[in-house]
Amino acid sequence: MSDVVPSLCIAGNLNLDLMISGVRQMPRWGEEQFGSNRRSVTSGQAGYMGIAAARLGAEVSIIGVVGDDEDGRKIRKDLEGEGIDCTGIGSLVGQSTGLSVAIIREDGERCFVSEIGASAGFAAQRMDDHWSAVQAARALAVVGVFNTPSLRLEDVQARLRKARELGVTTVFDSGWDTAGWPDEKRREITALLSCVDLFLPNEDEALALTRSVNIEEALDMLADACAGSVVIKRGAKGAIAMHEGKKLSVAARPVTAANAVGAGDVYDAALVTALQRQAGFQAAMEFASRAAEHYVHRLDDRFPFLADLPTLTNQT
Repeated sequence: MSDVVPSLCIAGNLNLDLMISGVRQMPRWGEEQFGSNRRSVTSGQAGYMGIAAARLGAEVSIIGVVGDDEDGRKIRKDLEGEGIDCTGIGSLVGQSTGLSVAIIREDGERCFVSEIGASAGFAAQRMDDHWSAVQAARALAVVGVFNTPSLRLEDVQARLRKARELGVTTVFDSGWDTAGWPDEKRREITALLSCVDLFLPNEDEALALTRSVNIEEALDMLADACAGSVVIKRGAKGAIAMHEGKKLSVAARPVTAANAVGAGDVYDAALVTALQRQAGFQAAMEFASRAAEHYVHRLDDRFPFLADLPTLTNQT
């Protein structure tokens, strides 16, 4: 495959994930349930995607904010340990770093309760102040916008348009809207897609954004709005895409799911890095699926290296 070194600038949310896995059922109010494992890891969509891309050989920079606290210092240390450029990560004085508590079922499915913390202070000016990182990258990914409420969608659209004009590939993964996807937000995201080369929602997000109950219909609607390609991640059902007017699909292989937290971000990173290595789109989707499967199957040592995954091909 191509010897091009992928490069990616990621703008988005950073936090710690406290994960309790092996939970059989959610407790009702006033009750308690037990899990079998716990872990605290550097996360946020930007954190997971950044680490995954770095493990796959990409040059990665991250633009975001953490608190001026021990958690924020841990995140910076972890990311720098992966070789990630953290120049664009600010520490907000007097703010605590965000925290998500993830409850993970025995089959790997998960839910979250989060406190955004310092990420609430991430605004477009930080992207402008570190625009050189965007210019130096082959791709700009903006992720987790509902966890960075000061980063307005109209500002995201303007920065994606500016990056695209510079020849930088634009990638967008909004994450889940806890406000229930009101019409105004749906309109703003739909408008934003006119500046996006690669839109990467999961199935729940795609259906909510389009108000559709049919995933094929949702794909058509999103493809009509998007300037480039749309890939909808469907977990154990694989992924479907619209690329250059053609519908593509990749099935997921059955794996014993240990923990699905962050799997979508690993998929995003693997897809972007594969495409930058000039893999065909179908092959890149298959590569991303294998990367996510590798990750989901493990509780520790989760992020795959290139050597852990199949060799890329030019298959379209």
